[in-house]
Amino acid sequence: MVWILRFLNIIIMIANFWVIFTNPEMCRFAYIAMGFLFFISGLRKAFILGLDNLRGKFWVLLSLTGLFFPLASIFQSDILHIFSRLWVGFMLFFMFMGLRRQGLSLSGNKSTIWLLGVVIVLVLSFLFSQLLPEKTILSYLFLTTLVLNFAILFANALIYFGSDLGRRWLIGFLGFAFFFIADPSYLLDYKYLHYFFLTFSHFFLNIVAHIEE
Repeated sequence: MVWILRFLNIIIMIANFWVIFTNPEMCRFAYIAMGFLFFISGLRKAFILGLDNLRGKFWVLLSLTGLFFPLASIFQSDILHIFSRLWVGFMLFFMFMGLRRQGLSLSGNKSTIWLLGVVIVLVLSFLFSQLLPEKTILSYLFLTTLVLNFAILFANALIYFGSDLGRRWLIGFLGFAFFFIADPSYLLDYKYLHYFFLTFSHFFLNIVAHIEE
Protein backbone atom coordinates (compact mmCIF):
# COMPACT_ATOMS: atom_id res chain seq x y z
CA MET A 1 0.00 0.00 0.00
CA VAL A 2 2.81 2.42 0.81
CA TRP A 3 4.00 2.40 -2.82
CA ILE A 4 0.53 3.45 -3.97
CA LEU A 5 0.57 6.33 -1.47
CA ARG A 6 4.06 7.38 -2.61
CA PHE A 7 2.97 7.28 -6.25
CA LEU A 8 -0.12 9.41 -5.55
CA ASN A 9 2.03 11.87 -3.57
CA ILE A 10 4.27 12.43 -6.60
CA ILE A 11 1.37 12.58 -9.08
CA ILE A 12 -0.50 15.21 -7.06
CA MET A 13 2.70 17.25 -6.68
CA ILE A 14 3.27 17.17 -10.46
CA ALA A 15 -0.35 18.25 -10.96
CA ASN A 16 0.23 21.09 -8.49
CA PHE A 17 3.11 22.40 -10.63
CA TRP A 18 1.05 21.96 -13.79
CA VAL A 19 -1.98 23.93 -12.62
CA ILE A 20 0.02 26.80 -11.08
CA PHE A 21 1.16 27.68 -14.62
CA THR A 22 -1.96 26.70 -16.56
CA ASN A 23 -4.94 27.29 -14.26
CA PRO A 24 -3.92 28.65 -10.82
CA GLU A 25 -7.46 28.40 -9.48
CA MET A 26 -7.12 24.61 -9.65
CA CYS A 27 -4.35 24.70 -7.00
CA ARG A 28 -7.10 24.48 -4.40
CA PHE A 29 -8.20 21.09 -5.69
CA ALA A 30 -4.61 19.82 -5.91
CA TYR A 31 -4.18 20.77 -2.25
CA ILE A 32 -7.46 19.16 -1.17
CA ALA A 33 -6.32 15.90 -2.79
CA MET A 34 -2.87 16.15 -1.15
CA GLY A 35 -4.39 16.93 2.25
CA PHE A 36 -6.72 13.94 2.20
CA LEU A 37 -3.82 11.75 1.05
CA PHE A 38 -1.87 12.87 4.11
CA PHE A 39 -4.85 12.13 6.36
CA ILE A 40 -4.77 8.52 5.14
CA SER A 41 -0.96 8.29 5.25
CA GLY A 42 -0.74 9.80 8.73
CA LEU A 43 -3.34 7.45 10.19
CA ARG A 44 -1.57 4.50 8.58
CA LYS A 45 1.69 5.63 10.21
CA ALA A 46 -0.03 6.01 13.60
CA PHE A 47 -1.43 2.48 13.56
CA ILE A 48 1.93 1.05 12.47
CA LEU A 49 3.64 2.79 15.41
CA GLY A 50 0.83 1.85 17.80
CA LEU A 51 -1.44 4.12 19.78
CA ASP A 52 0.10 3.23 23.14
CA ASN A 53 3.16 5.44 22.68
CA LEU A 54 3.94 9.13 22.16
CA ARG A 55 4.86 8.86 18.48
CA GLY A 56 1.69 6.99 17.57
CA LYS A 57 -0.53 9.49 19.38
CA PHE A 58 1.34 12.39 17.76
CA TRP A 59 0.76 10.94 14.30
CA VAL A 60 -2.99 10.71 14.97
CA LEU A 61 -3.02 14.41 15.83
CA LEU A 62 -0.79 15.27 12.87
CA SER A 63 -2.89 13.25 10.42
CA LEU A 64 -5.95 15.34 11.32
CA THR A 65 -4.32 18.37 9.69
CA GLY A 66 -4.93 16.44 6.47
CA LEU A 67 -8.64 16.55 7.30
CA PHE A 68 -9.13 20.00 8.81
CA PHE A 69 -7.11 21.98 6.23
CA PRO A 70 -8.85 20.47 3.16
CA LEU A 71 -12.27 20.98 4.78
CA ALA A 72 -11.38 24.65 5.34
CA SER A 73 -10.39 24.82 1.67
CA ILE A 74 -13.57 23.10 0.47
CA PHE A 75 -15.87 25.43 2.41
CA GLN A 76 -13.47 28.40 2.04
CA SER A 77 -14.20 29.31 5.65
CA ASP A 78 -11.99 31.74 7.57
CA ILE A 79 -13.20 30.21 10.84
CA LEU A 80 -12.15 26.72 9.73
CA HIS A 81 -8.81 28.10 8.57
CA ILE A 82 -8.21 29.61 12.01
CA PHE A 83 -9.27 26.38 13.72
CA SER A 84 -6.84 24.43 11.51
CA ARG A 85 -3.96 26.68 12.59
CA LEU A 86 -4.94 26.38 16.24
CA TRP A 87 -4.97 22.61 15.79
CA VAL A 88 -1.41 22.76 14.41
CA GLY A 89 -0.39 24.73 17.51
CA PHE A 90 -2.04 22.19 19.81
CA MET A 91 -0.33 19.33 17.98
CA LEU A 92 3.11 21.00 18.13
CA PHE A 93 2.62 21.76 21.83
CA PHE A 94 1.72 18.10 22.40
CA MET A 95 5.04 17.18 20.76
CA PHE A 96 6.90 19.72 22.91
CA MET A 97 5.42 18.42 26.17
CA GLY A 98 6.13 14.85 25.11
CA LEU A 99 9.78 15.71 24.55
CA ARG A 100 9.93 17.34 27.99
CA ARG A 101 8.52 14.20 29.60
CA GLN A 102 11.36 12.31 27.95
CA GLY A 103 13.85 14.66 29.59
CA LEU A 104 14.55 16.74 26.48
CA SER A 105 14.32 20.51 26.61
CA LEU A 106 15.87 23.74 25.37
CA SER A 107 19.05 24.61 27.22
CA GLY A 108 22.19 26.66 26.83
CA ASN A 109 22.82 28.06 23.38
CA LYS A 110 19.65 26.48 22.00
CA SER A 111 17.43 28.59 24.24
CA THR A 112 19.32 31.73 23.15
CA ILE A 113 18.90 30.80 19.49
CA TRP A 114 15.20 30.13 20.07
CA LEU A 115 14.67 33.52 21.74
CA LEU A 116 16.54 35.30 18.93
CA GLY A 117 14.48 33.49 16.29
CA VAL A 118 11.19 34.37 17.98
CA VAL A 119 12.18 38.05 18.30
CA ILE A 120 13.09 38.20 14.60
CA VAL A 121 9.76 36.62 13.61
CA LEU A 122 7.86 39.03 15.86
CA VAL A 123 9.55 42.00 14.17
CA LEU A 124 8.89 40.55 10.69
CA SER A 125 5.27 39.88 11.63
CA PHE A 126 4.80 43.48 12.76
CA LEU A 127 6.26 44.76 9.48
CA PHE A 128 4.13 42.31 7.51
CA SER A 129 0.97 43.43 9.33
CA GLN A 130 1.44 46.88 7.77
CA LEU A 131 1.02 45.28 4.33
CA LEU A 132 -2.29 43.57 5.07
CA PRO A 133 -4.99 44.65 2.60
CA GLU A 134 -7.62 44.22 5.34
CA LYS A 135 -6.59 44.97 8.91
CA THR A 136 -9.34 42.98 10.63
CA ILE A 137 -9.45 41.12 13.93
CA LEU A 138 -9.48 37.87 11.96
CA SER A 139 -6.33 38.85 10.07
CA TYR A 140 -4.47 39.67 13.27
CA LEU A 141 -5.70 36.43 14.89
CA PHE A 142 -4.42 34.54 11.86
CA LEU A 143 -1.05 36.26 12.15
CA THR A 144 -0.86 35.66 15.92
CA THR A 145 -1.46 31.91 15.53
CA LEU A 146 1.22 31.86 12.84
CA VAL A 147 3.79 33.41 15.23
CA LEU A 148 2.82 31.09 18.10
CA ASN A 149 3.07 28.04 15.85
CA PHE A 150 6.50 29.15 14.69
CA ALA A 151 7.69 29.58 18.28
CA ILE A 152 6.63 26.04 19.24
CA LEU A 153 7.87 24.48 15.99
CA PHE A 154 11.26 26.20 16.30
CA ALA A 155 11.61 24.95 19.88
CA ASN A 156 10.83 21.38 18.79
CA ALA A 157 13.29 21.61 15.90
CA LEU A 158 16.09 22.80 18.19
CA ILE A 159 15.36 20.03 20.71
CA TYR A 160 15.42 17.41 17.96
CA PHE A 161 18.59 18.84 16.38
CA GLY A 162 21.45 16.34 16.48
CA SER A 163 19.34 13.27 17.27
CA ASP A 164 18.63 10.31 14.95
CA LEU A 165 14.92 11.12 14.92
CA GLY A 166 15.79 14.75 14.29
CA ARG A 167 17.59 13.85 11.06
CA ARG A 168 14.48 12.03 9.88
CA TRP A 169 12.30 14.96 10.85
CA LEU A 170 14.38 17.46 8.87
CA ILE A 171 12.02 16.71 5.98
CA GLY A 172 9.05 17.11 8.31
CA PHE A 173 10.25 20.47 9.57
CA LEU A 174 10.78 21.53 5.95
CA GLY A 175 7.16 20.62 5.34
CA PHE A 176 6.03 22.73 8.29
CA ALA A 177 8.18 25.61 7.02
CA PHE A 178 5.95 25.91 3.96
CA PHE A 179 3.05 26.79 6.27
CA PHE A 180 4.90 30.02 7.00
CA ILE A 181 5.00 30.85 3.30
CA ALA A 182 1.45 29.71 2.55
CA ASP A 183 -0.30 31.61 5.32
CA PRO A 184 1.12 35.08 4.52
CA SER A 185 -0.04 34.45 0.93
CA TYR A 186 -3.54 33.80 2.28
CA LEU A 187 -3.51 37.05 4.28
CA LEU A 188 -2.36 38.97 1.18
CA ASP A 189 -5.28 37.41 -0.72
CA TYR A 190 -3.06 35.35 -3.05
CA LYS A 191 -5.22 32.30 -2.52
CA TYR A 192 -3.74 30.22 -5.33
CA LEU A 193 -0.23 30.64 -3.89
CA HIS A 194 -1.61 29.74 -0.49
CA TYR A 195 -2.86 26.39 -1.79
CA PHE A 196 0.25 25.86 -3.92
CA PHE A 197 2.55 26.10 -0.89
CA LEU A 198 0.21 24.12 1.36
CA THR A 199 0.49 21.30 -1.17
CA PHE A 200 4.27 21.50 -0.77
CA SER A 201 3.85 21.29 2.99
CA HIS A 202 1.83 18.09 2.99
CA PHE A 203 3.98 16.65 0.20
CA PHE A 204 7.00 16.66 2.52
CA LEU A 205 4.95 15.46 5.49
CA ASN A 206 3.71 12.60 3.30
CA ILE A 207 7.34 11.63 2.61
CA VAL A 208 7.93 11.32 6.36
CA ALA A 209 4.71 9.32 6.77
CA HIS A 210 5.82 6.93 4.01
CA ILE A 211 9.21 6.12 5.60
CA GLU A 212 9.15 2.50 6.68
CA GLU A 213 9.76 1.82 10.37
